[in-house]
Amino acid sequence: MKGVLALIVLLAGCGSTIAHKPGGNGDSPGVYTITNLYDGSQASKERLAGWMDTEAQKVCHSPYSLISEESVPTINRLGEATFSRLVWKIRCRGQVSE
Repeated sequence: MKGVLALIVLLAGCGSTIAHKPGGNGDSPGVYTITNLYDGSQASKERLAGWMDTEAQKVCHSPYSLISEESVPTINRLGEATFSRLVWKIRCRGQVSE
């Protein structure tokens, strides 16, 4: 029960982070990083990937390419993975003419 309550609090309080990486740091223009939290399960990761796909489309307003995907576990002091962070690096491929 305690784990379920912690998960509800975690999911209610988590929001995605979308960061633009301008050309000054080595990335080309149109490169973004999208990050969000999930409970570490494969099913949760797949649901989150679907949501992140929608967010990437909203950010780019055009097709995008997934440059990299990284899953980073958060480890508590007991050495247990309490949740994970999914990080996507995407590149917008240009505007679609309307």
